[in-house]
Formats: sequence, C-alpha cells, structure tokens
Amino acid sequence: MTTARFTVPKQRLAQLLKTPGGLPVAEAIAAAQGNLAQLKPLCIGELDRLLATAEKIFAALGSAYDEDGVGALYETAVRGIGLGDVCGAGSVDIALHSLCDLLDHLQTHHRYDPEAVGVHLRAWKLLISTELPPEGAQAVLAGLNKVSALYSSPKAGEG
Repeated sequence: MTTARFTVPKQRLAQLLKTPGGLPVAEAIAAAQGNLAQLKPLCIGELDRLLATAEKIFAALGSAYDEDGVGALYETAVRGIGLGDVCGAGSVDIALHSLCDLLDHLQTHHRYDPEAVGVHLRAWKLLISTELPPEGAQAVLAGLNKVSALYSSPKAGEG
C-alpha cells in the first residue's frame, strides 16, 4: 500500500502583505502633493493651449450648424477634463463637462448656438485665469449648467 503526502506551499505574497513596511500614509500624501505641485504649471499651460485651440475653432464656425466644427470643438474640450483638478482649478473641469454636454445636445439635435458656446469658452478662460471666490465660481458654473440644460430637448433654446 502506498501513502500520499500533501504539501501546502507557503504563500509568499500573503507573507509580504502581512510584513509592515513602505511609507507612512502622511508621507505618501505629502510626496504625491509635491509631485502634483510640479505638474501644476504644465497642466495650466495645457488648459491654456486647449482653450486657444477651442477659440480658433469657435472663431471659424459660422452661425449655422457645422457637424465637423462642433465635433472638433467637443474633442478639444473633452481633452481638458481632469486637468483642472490636477492644477487646482476643479471648477474648470465642471465648466468643461457643461460645455461637452452642450455640444452633445447641439450635435444630437443638429443645431448650433454661438452665444451658448461662446459663454462657455469665456467662462473657461475666466476660471483658469483668475482666483474667483468659491461663491463666484459656483454662480458661473450654475449659469453654465442652466445654459446647457436649455438645449437638452429638440426645441429648447429657440425663440
């Protein structure tokens, strides 16, 4: 008669996970904030570059609906989402979301309103370039969201 012997290997990963080590949380957060501080000028520069591109596209658009132009404007705006949080201007991200929502609505209904798009671009510039008090930024963002919501239905914004 033969006997079987079962051997269970020790899990190295489990042992490593139980072993204390690494940076304390406070040090890790401080290091991450330091890294983000170094990225801030680059992010602001990228937001400015994207804004300049969006303004050029906007200037080239007429008052009639242009599928390619609105699409290019959308592609430019969506690339900026997330950069605002990195550079300490989170309100820019909210404004860019509102602009993208507006452009989605306009594309869906094959419409274009240069005033609605223009106010979003001016707000983008304002939110990057100045230190608005939180109440002022919130008022600007609330206004942008109202403008975007006006175009969520096919007949909205006409008048």
